[in-house]
Amino acid sequence: MKDSEQLLIDSITDSKITIPPQPGILLEIDRMINSSNDNIKSLSKLISSDAGMTAAIFRLANSSFYKSSSKITSIQKAISIVGLTQIANLIKALALKTALGGNGAAFEKFWKHSEEIAFLASIIAGKQVSVCNIAADQAYMAGMFHDCGVPILMQKFPEYCNVFRLGGGEWPNFEEEDKRFNTNHTVVGYLVAKHWKLPDFICSAIRFHHERLSVEDDALTMVSILQLAQHIHSKLYHTNDPEWSEIANQVLAEVGVPEEGASEFIEEVMDIFNHH
Repeated sequence: MKDSEQLLIDSITDSKITIPPQPGILLEIDRMINSSNDNIKSLSKLISSDAGMTAAIFRLANSSFYKSSSKITSIQKAISIVGLTQIANLIKALALKTALGGNGAAFEKFWKHSEEIAFLASIIAGKQVSVCNIAADQAYMAGMFHDCGVPILMQKFPEYCNVFRLGGGEWPNFEEEDKRFNTNHTVVGYLVAKHWKLPDFICSAIRFHHERLSVEDDALTMVSILQLAQHIHSKLYHTNDPEWSEIANQVLAEVGVPEEGASEFIEEVMDIFNHH
């Protein structure tokens, strides 16, 4: 009997959905990081060749998570502060948008949403790292990847946007996706994450970010951070969050936010988001 992951792979293959390969720059960065040589200078040069990556890394290095006494303006200094593994995680998140492609208003809306969820997740993880044991860069990466199956399905199925009214602020219901397309964005996103060699707990969080009861341990904590980030995002934009009422208590408990302090915590996260 085939294992569950192979069944997922088979379902994607049957649907002729293509999982994007890991970009060459990520393979080169992994090679540098795993090398016994000191490659910070070479890695800095590679990163500096991409303006978007450079800007994002400076943003992270100068954020409140790393509490630097002075503004970081050197990529080498940023790497030394943030760390090689954390830099690699951030670059994977940044490379995703380029690798998946897609043009038009719906794609722009999707990536804006993903980037904002990723930033909110990183803020939550940074504030609660002593409880959750999940770093800001890991949360950011999970936020960027958690819905990455959506743009792949948007490109594969021309009717996908219309079916789920993506232009109107609503995002796919994975159960409806299964009925219509014989797969869903959580499955596709999970396989992308596995193919790109993301940590197992992040892969599981991507697969089950709509199904809390299917995950445990650190994957459940990551799911909770994503769900809290989604709730805060809905508050920022005054949109409906139908899942929250059923999961609020469990999410807050898992992230380590007492129910009586939840409003204050959410306000603090929103304030950081709005002023960063």
